[in-house]
Formats: sequence, structure tokens, C-alpha cells
Amino acid sequence: MRAGEARLSIDCGSASTVAVLAWADGSASDLSFDGAPYLPSAVYVAADGQVWTGQRAWQAAGEQPSRFIPNPRRPVVDDLSVDSTGVDELDLAAAPLRRVAAEAERTTGGPLRDVRLVVPAGWGPRRRTWMRQVAHRAGLPQPRLVEAPVAVAEHLLAGGARWPVGSFIVVSDVGAGAEVTVLRRGPAGFEVLATLADPAAGGTAIDHALAAALTDGRDVSDAGTGQWVMAQTVRAAKEALAAHPAVTVPLPDRAPVVANSAMLDEAARPVLQRVAQLTCEAIAAAELTAADLAGIYCVGGSAHLPQLATVIAEHAGVTPTVIVEPGSAAARGAAGAGAAGPTVGPPAPPWRAWWRCQCRRYGAPSPSRCPASRPWP
Repeated sequence: MRAGEARLSIDCGSASTVAVLAWADGSASDLSFDGAPYLPSAVYVAADGQVWTGQRAWQAAGEQPSRFIPNPRRPVVDDLSVDSTGVDELDLAAAPLRRVAAEAERTTGGPLRDVRLVVPAGWGPRRRTWMRQVAHRAGLPQPRLVEAPVAVAEHLLAGGARWPVGSFIVVSDVGAGAEVTVLRRGPAGFEVLATLADPAAGGTAIDHALAAALTDGRDVSDAGTGQWVMAQTVRAAKEALAAHPAVTVPLPDRAPVVANSAMLDEAARPVLQRVAQLTCEAIAAAELTAADLAGIYCVGGSAHLPQLATVIAEHAGVTPTVIVEPGSAAARGAAGAGAAGPTVGPPAPPWRAWWRCQCRRYGAPSPSRCPASRPWP
């Protein structure tokens, strides 16, 4: 197969970047980086100006933490500096994409012409334009932007989900933060009715709470190897506790401690309750009830936490489905978005009148710009 016939889909999140290659025969494969199925989105700016990614960046962070940037995916208004020296934020944000492009070209044997980038549903035109600029800086062709919840819905549809036209679903995306979106399946695809996000309602907040529990609330020194080594260690412990009842956690400058499932549950529950609250608020913003939904689906790097489905069910009254391989669902859906055709179903409830009311209330020129449904940065 020629390189140009493959399709590259990239979900560049705040904490991790996931990439999928889709082939002409309908198959797809995840790209791996440093032996893992994802690339950490963090970058490190070396003294000579080179931008390092992946495990190399995390390892260097322990020696010079001031040159480490854990989340280079930032709005265009942010000013970034490294050791008091200004840096081009596009170069930093492009580094993970450039690494992905290199790995994709190595796998396919040449450059790719069809690239999809996953973006949050709440991003407005300014951030979407910025994302296209990042892709251009990374050497990628002009990408097609696919909203994350729409990509997840397309992935589920391609996997056999049966929702008639007019159905409503909720996608609860819990990664470093959380974004909960209500979708309606229309004749031509999925439509975002409401989306709410909270960067403090995801894996990063759980990591901080778990770190505090492991250290009895004492801060780990920002100097030397403390801060970022601790962050990486806690994240690894959290992922391990999803499959094991207890793990030994090495801590910088102190004796190892044992973390168990109960400790993770206690650290995660307040954060997951916020995710459940967002879910209920998003359903209400779309003027729907739990009875109107065809399902709630959990995705994202933190969706595997055992409590998530239980907490959402307690608040929303619907037991959600945590889909298989939740971390790569959006990237896989974006790789084949639009492939599935519509099925016949009942007409949608009359929700547009409510949007018009909300647009008049907020002074928005159209439902797509209404702050009741979609942030307009």
C-alpha cells in the first residue's frame, strides 16, 4: 500500500497524544512511542533550543524542571517562556505532532495526505484555527478537524451501536480534564446539543489528590528530581491500581509507600462526582432527561477508573457504558468519521425552540454561538 492511501488520525490531549493509522482495507492500528500506545504531550526545551518529546522529555525534566512544559496545548493568547527566555508556542505545541508524523511516515514508508485532528467540542474558531497552524508548523498537510464526542459516536456506530436518527447520547470524556457532551444523531451525522468542560475534573486532579495521600499532604520539592518524577510515578501508580489491589510506589527523597484501591477511590471520588455533575448539567442544558437518552458512554484516559460508572449512575440515573480501549476511541472514530450511514428512526423532539430562546437570552447570533451550549472563546 502506498503511504498516501493511509489516513492519520491524532488526538492530542493535554496529557497524552494518541495516533491511529487507518488503511484502505478498513483496518486500523495504533502508533506506539517508546513502547507505549500513546505519546506524552509534555515537552522539554533543551539548552540548544531543540524540543524533546516523550520519555526523553520526562527524564530531562528531573534535572532541569524549569525547561519542562507539561501541557504545550495552550490558547493563542498565552505567553510561554523557558528560563526567562520567550519561546514560540507553536513550535512547542507542534513537537508532539511532528513526532507522530515521523512515526507515521516510518510505518507507511512516506508522507500522508489525509490527516484528521481531534479537538474538544467546546473549542471555538480561534482555537481551531490555532490548531491548524500547529499542524502546519509540524509539517502536516491541512487537517480535517473532528470534534472528540462526534468521533467517539462514529467509532461506536462503526462498532455496531444501533441508534435510530433522532436518538440522543451523552459522551463523557474523562482525560486530564473532563468534557461532557450531549449529541443528537441526525440524518447526516451527529450534532452537538450541549457541551460542558472542567479542566479540574479529570486525571490530573486525581493525581494531585493521590500524591497528597501518599505523602501525607507534604509537598515534594520543586528542585532536582522531585516534582516531575513524582508526577510520573503517581500517574503510573494510578494506572496500575486499575488492575491491581495494591502497588508499591517509590517516592523521591523518601521511603516507598504502598498505595491501595481504597486510597485511589478516596482520591478519585470528589473528582468523579464533579464529572457526574457535569453530565447532569449537560443533559439539562440540552433540555433532556435521562429517559430521553439512548445511552451514556465514558471515554478518555481516566475512564477505566472503577468508580466512574457507579458515580455517574448515582447522579444521572443511567448506568453508563465504559467503552473498550477508551483512550483511543476518539482517534479511531476520527480516522473513519462519516463512514457509517444513517438508519430510519423517529423524528427528534422539538429542541430548536429552546435554543432560540437561549440565544435571545444570551444575545448570541446563532445556536452554535450560544454560551448555554458551546463556549465561544
